[in-house]
Amino acid sequence: MAKAPASTRKRASTSKSRTRATTSRKTSTSLKEISEAVEPTPVEAPEVKTEGEEAAGVDVMRKKELIEAAVARAGVKKRDAKPAIEAALAILGETLVAGRGLNMPGLGKVKVQNSKDLEDVQVVNLRLRRKMTEVAESDEEGLAEPAE
Repeated sequence: MAKAPASTRKRASTSKSRTRATTSRKTSTSLKEISEAVEPTPVEAPEVKTEGEEAAGVDVMRKKELIEAAVARAGVKKRDAKPAIEAALAILGETLVAGRGLNMPGLGKVKVQNSKDLEDVQVVNLRLRRKMTEVAESDEEGLAEPAE
């Protein structure tokens, strides 16, 4: 039995109807305006810690918190931000495991000090170098000059 040409074939209807978004995509300028308007909010410490982290007193940020903070700061939808952040984290991890350093404005320079393969994990020791914040520099400018 021969198939009918594509132009004459009818698509099988589904019981669920799909709705299209009525809003248009945001341009890079509108995203920039949103990111400038949104003030960075401090990220709260995670509530759940593993036993080793509690004993060492380590405060860590989880991937879920990173995604939520990025969504809040950039003003994009979570479904758009999550795959991009996960891909970026995977690339950063692969780069560091390969022994390459990173130079990321906002984060700083990351240098691999040494790495070691254990039974089921790989330990990579890193060194992070960041510029001092502008707050420390502005403190020096705010001092009054001595009277003459």
